[in-house]
Amino acid sequence: MQTFRGHPMMLWRKTEKRQPTQAQLLFHGLFREWLWIGLVLLPFTAYLSLSPGLALNTPLYDSLRRLTPLPADPRILLVTIDDQSLKKLGPWPWPRSVHADLIDRLSAARPSGILFDVIFSEPGDAVQDQRLADAVCNAGNVLLPHVSDSTVSSEAQGDHLLPLLKCAKGMGHINVEADNDGVVRKLYLREGPPGSTLPQLAWLAYTLSGEASPMPGLPRKQVDQGWHRDHAVRVPFTAHDHFPSVSYTSVLEGKVPPEALRGRLILVGATAYGMGDRLVTPLASPVGSTAGIEIQAKILNGLLQGRSIVDLPGWLAALIATSLVGLLLVLLLYRPRYALWMTLGCMAATLLVSWALLRMGHWWSPAACLIGLLLSYLIWNWRRLSVILAYFGWELARLDNEPKVLPERRRAPASKGDVLQGRIFALEQAVSRTRDTRRFMADGLECLPVATLITDPKGTVLLANRIAREVFGNDLVSGNLLEQLADLGYPPLHNGVRPALSALVLVEFRDIHQRSLRMELAPLLPAEGDVALGWLLSLTDLSKEREAQQHRETMLRFLSHDLRAPHSAILALLDVNNGASPVFAQIEQQVRRALSLTESFVQLAKAEADGYQFEPTLFAMLVMDAFDQVAVIAQLKGIHLVHDLDETDEGMVSADQSLLTRALFNVLENAIKYSPSGTTVRLSHGSAQGWLECRISDQGPGIASEDLPELFSQYRRFDSAQGSEGLGLGLTMVKAVVERHGGRIVCESVLGKGSTFSLQLPLLNG
Repeated sequence: MQTFRGHPMMLWRKTEKRQPTQAQLLFHGLFREWLWIGLVLLPFTAYLSLSPGLALNTPLYDSLRRLTPLPADPRILLVTIDDQSLKKLGPWPWPRSVHADLIDRLSAARPSGILFDVIFSEPGDAVQDQRLADAVCNAGNVLLPHVSDSTVSSEAQGDHLLPLLKCAKGMGHINVEADNDGVVRKLYLREGPPGSTLPQLAWLAYTLSGEASPMPGLPRKQVDQGWHRDHAVRVPFTAHDHFPSVSYTSVLEGKVPPEALRGRLILVGATAYGMGDRLVTPLASPVGSTAGIEIQAKILNGLLQGRSIVDLPGWLAALIATSLVGLLLVLLLYRPRYALWMTLGCMAATLLVSWALLRMGHWWSPAACLIGLLLSYLIWNWRRLSVILAYFGWELARLDNEPKVLPERRRAPASKGDVLQGRIFALEQAVSRTRDTRRFMADGLECLPVATLITDPKGTVLLANRIAREVFGNDLVSGNLLEQLADLGYPPLHNGVRPALSALVLVEFRDIHQRSLRMELAPLLPAEGDVALGWLLSLTDLSKEREAQQHRETMLRFLSHDLRAPHSAILALLDVNNGASPVFAQIEQQVRRALSLTESFVQLAKAEADGYQFEPTLFAMLVMDAFDQVAVIAQLKGIHLVHDLDETDEGMVSADQSLLTRALFNVLENAIKYSPSGTTVRLSHGSAQGWLECRISDQGPGIASEDLPELFSQYRRFDSAQGSEGLGLGLTMVKAVVERHGGRIVCESVLGKGSTFSLQLPLLNG
């Protein structure tokens, strides 16, 4: 049999308050602070990107240059003045007729061009000078270097070179640019005095190859004075100095077949270490330097393959650097969990972009961007750690100020100088306290005398005590509460319905083992907020109570029927012999007293029982019923009954009509019983703030003030009640009924002036 204990419980589905938490406030502050950091860091990155003297620029260029080597163009051939040639032809300088013979040999093979990287700065024999000039004129494709820099004028070369210069196909400079570390990495394809600038010698050789493309690099506006240089490029070094080459003497001696020379771009220059024409380069040979002719070959090789390296414009370099740093700043803000991996990824992307641009012939130094990325990561971790420490300090202080449930274990104090160590120590204390509290809760839950479970919001059982495990017959933990209740025989779940925990009906039911179980469910709310974190469910075994209740009901039936029947038979027999003997009168008196005692017992038992049937009731109707029942008693004693109620009064209460009417009857009967004839018993009522107050006043002897605390106790009779029949159970029943209705009863009395009983009941519509 099922007994419903109330209405479905309220739904705990309120939304959380939108007030920001302390953590949210701190991280909102970090967001605003990060915007200001970005406004400072991005211009700083742009400034570094525009700084050519940044120390990391050259090492990064050298490293990435090694990853983008150029293959040697097969059209390039070096004719080297090496140690073997010096050994055969004698020490330098050689007669110019030797160079004329070499040019004749080369021109006979019909090469595309001859780049002669030999400077004829000293005057020689006039005949030999003319011999060399004639050879250059006959070849028609010889390119000669021109000594010109900011310290030496063009006139300083002398008139002896004029015939030679007139016969050359072109004159070009061979100047290169050394960085602050003394390493040659770049040059200008055009430089010289304003108005008479010369192209680079390798560029002239490139034009002889038949290629037609604009000169790499950016031009600059010429000035009227000073030294003009433009079209800056970086030397496109190959991985190794492996251009095909032949010895100077082997060409003179005819050991090189003409087929090996035909159509080639031939570069003639010194490679012997004693010649002094060697420069330090990033990819120099292990000896430590690279010959000038080889540098010319590398420049020409880059031009022929369209891979000349040009620095990106400053504004574009700054834009790329700030874009990558800005991307990381945004990613750190929205994906802080992967801060390290995002930083490493952005650094790798920076190097990859620089390498890709280098392969396309553009140099962009990633140094400034890498510094900006690294600073972003370091500043982010520093500020984030500061926010975390601030929050930990605030939260731990709050936790420490809360009342202590359990005494804490003493630990060694942390160092006051290190903030992080102090926070770790406080966190250790808090974690220890949490563990102790959980153990306390688990132990306390285990010792509870009723089956108790704790679940998460979805109904998964987290904790269950021993009684609960015995009731359900399993371990419960990690199981679903609704399924467990269905298996136990919870009636609302019989048809496969699985409502939310908040919608469960609190019902007393008999389980599959015929136990009477009463279920109670309550949400577990957080310290801040009203969204349930879980649920607390208890099942109380009422089997013994229900058995006792059944026995009590059996006893009440016995008292009200079986015991009353013989008493009524005795009274019937006495009525037959009415007045026959004084003994019969005494017997009748005692029998009636026994019946009254039985009735009082029955009424008190009903008042203390659980079987109340509450329903909305007009209070005026109950009063009228009680007045009708006591009217005869009042009339016989000459008591005048007065009330201020109207039958149309709309004051409603939730009441068990029979029991509440009986309670009013008992109070009115007592007032009539203890009042002298000719007096008035008055009933008045009023309502205020959701309560109905009923006052019953008499003009009896009153009750002593020292007796008032024991007025509602069982079997208590006071001196003021002497001479009146009573058992001391009527007011006890009244108090039990009123309290079961959620009300209260008090008595005000003065000896010799009567008593006033005040009943207060909650209004149904209050």
